[in-house]
Amino acid sequence: MKAVNVVLSILILLLAAASAVFSYFLFEKRSQMVEGWKKMATTINQSAKEMDKGSGTKVGDALTVEALSHENYAGLDQKLAQLTTQSRALIKQRDELANALRRIGTMVEMKNVPAEKTMKEMTTYSTAKDDVINGTGDLISNRNKIVERVVSSARANLNINLNAAKLNAADNAELEKYANRLNQYGKERRDFEAALRDIYRQCGNQGALNFSGNNFTGELNKVKQAVSAMKGKLDEANRTIAARNQEIQRQNNQIKQLNGQVASAQKALDEKVYQLESLRDVLGLNKDEKIPMPWKPGSPEARKQVVGRVVDVSTKYGYISINLGTDSTVPQQLGNKVGNINIGMAPGLEMIVSRGELEVPTSEFITKVKITKVDKNCAIAEPFGDQNGEVEVGDKVWFDIQ
Repeated sequence: MKAVNVVLSILILLLAAASAVFSYFLFEKRSQMVEGWKKMATTINQSAKEMDKGSGTKVGDALTVEALSHENYAGLDQKLAQLTTQSRALIKQRDELANALRRIGTMVEMKNVPAEKTMKEMTTYSTAKDDVINGTGDLISNRNKIVERVVSSARANLNINLNAAKLNAADNAELEKYANRLNQYGKERRDFEAALRDIYRQCGNQGALNFSGNNFTGELNKVKQAVSAMKGKLDEANRTIAARNQEIQRQNNQIKQLNGQVASAQKALDEKVYQLESLRDVLGLNKDEKIPMPWKPGSPEARKQVVGRVVDVSTKYGYISINLGTDSTVPQQLGNKVGNINIGMAPGLEMIVSRGELEVPTSEFITKVKITKVDKNCAIAEPFGDQNGEVEVGDKVWFDIQ
């Protein structure tokens, strides 16, 4: 019996020791569980706060570590439901944003719009999102380039200043401004082409001009060539006109000069008329009588009146001397006056020597002589040609004037 008691005592002792050990381990496990619960509550709180950021929610304020402790186990279901609701809302928001990004990609005409799955998965959404952003950025960049090119070309070619910001915003007034100026330019271009065609025809060219497409420069060169050819003709005509104008000016100057000469001549004529009238009075002529023209010195009229005499004959040297010289004159009746006209004796003149009266047929021809030397009152002459006898002192010497 004693042995049984000892055994039981030992068993009880062992059970007590085991109970103590198990109690220790149970306490340790409880401590670990409480610490883990606290970490889980902290993680839930942090997650809720992270999801609250920028979401407009305050779930993290409700799911505090204290509110989620094991001591508040009874209200955990209600509190944790807020986290579930928030998660579902964030997932819905994610899905809607993913779909919105995909729709944006489609609207901006991306070549490869990311799949819905790609937009939602954590490992691929960032790259897919960047693709949509880059595609949208490319669209905006292309739009800005187009607007910039439109603004610069409108300024350079249409002479209008457009507001790029308003065009980017599709401002109706700015678009209307551009459209109106472009329509006006189109009309001006058509009017300009019509004018070029008319100029081309007026330059004498046939055939239609086609300014469409890339033909404008070539057709414009045709017009330039036609105008250049017409300008050449115009320049030639202008040169001809200029030459004629110069000739007209020369003739006008000549006429002006002649008019001056006529005026001078008229003045001189008036003076001569006055002189003639004065001479008429001096000569004792009536107004209806013609004033006789004085003979000119050495004129046929004066020489016809000459009758000279042979005053010496040199048979040795074959010359004769006559009584006519440089001072010899003949009378001319001028009204009641008599003028003495010089006969103009000079070497080289030819005269006739005759004997007898000149007025009667019995005047005898002797010879012809040529004057070789002339003094004031006499002249030396040499016979030449046929002779009808010898020249004698006293023979008459005269000019054969018909």
